[in-house]
Amino acid sequence: MDQLRIVVGFKVTPDYEALRPADWARAGDDAADGPEASPGGRPGGPETRFVRRILGVFDEAALELALRLRDARAERGLQTSLAAFSVAGRVADSFLKTLLALGYERAARVEAGAALDFAPGATAALVAGGAQRLGGDVLLLGSRCGPGDSGVVPFLVAEALGRPCLTQVTEIAPADRGRLRVTFTADAGPVRAIVSTPCVLAVGNAVVSMLRVPTLKDRLATREQPVVAFSAADLGVDVTEELDREPAALVGLETIDRGRAGVIVGGATPADKARALYETHLRARLERL
Repeated sequence: MDQLRIVVGFKVTPDYEALRPADWARAGDDAADGPEASPGGRPGGPETRFVRRILGVFDEAALELALRLRDARAERGLQTSLAAFSVAGRVADSFLKTLLALGYERAARVEAGAALDFAPGATAALVAGGAQRLGGDVLLLGSRCGPGDSGVVPFLVAEALGRPCLTQVTEIAPADRGRLRVTFTADAGPVRAIVSTPCVLAVGNAVVSMLRVPTLKDRLATREQPVVAFSAADLGVDVTEELDREPAALVGLETIDRGRAGVIVGGATPADKARALYETHLRARLERL
């Protein structure tokens, strides 16, 4: 098989590291006010409208691995088509436009119409539907991404598609007869396997984790290429029904205080500070040695 169709599913998330303490305080207020108080109807969710959106490290690695696999196959004279999609709203369009500039032939977003954090079953149903619509031989996903991700989405997607799934994938290379040489991490260490398609590959701590940057020329050449939008109904997925099937529901979020305790050592001069440090904190410890 000379032609290989690769589809990559990725997630766009807020940069939670950039949130202020006040944004997390808002989460506690929203949880007290009820499930509809938070942005997007997420109970207890922090305010994320004013922070940038980012790709998860595993999703970014999956997108780059697909490009590298395409390049490696091209050196052998083999054709590869690339498609990418995200279960998101218009916030994903800038990322999808970047992928078009990098050589992805098709880019699509799947609009769920609901917040899907902590809802792996509903997310998997939409991802499986998007993969079927784009029709790939290989589906690449990040092994996990975003808050509350349990890591089960790739397995649920593989089950829905009826495909085998390898997780913690770190490298992908072409093999003979259209198969792939896949390196993944197991309990005993790295494992290399020859994989036939169709399959689902969940990318973990890949050696290559950064997505390449398109040139301005490439962006201008692809600026007219459209981003296709699918609704859940287009994919035959009832999001409300899928959410009702979830075994757990989010009731609140709170930040973890990672601050360290500290003491300010007083003194008018450096010598005074050193003396105070010795007398107050070091002398007793040194005497115990």
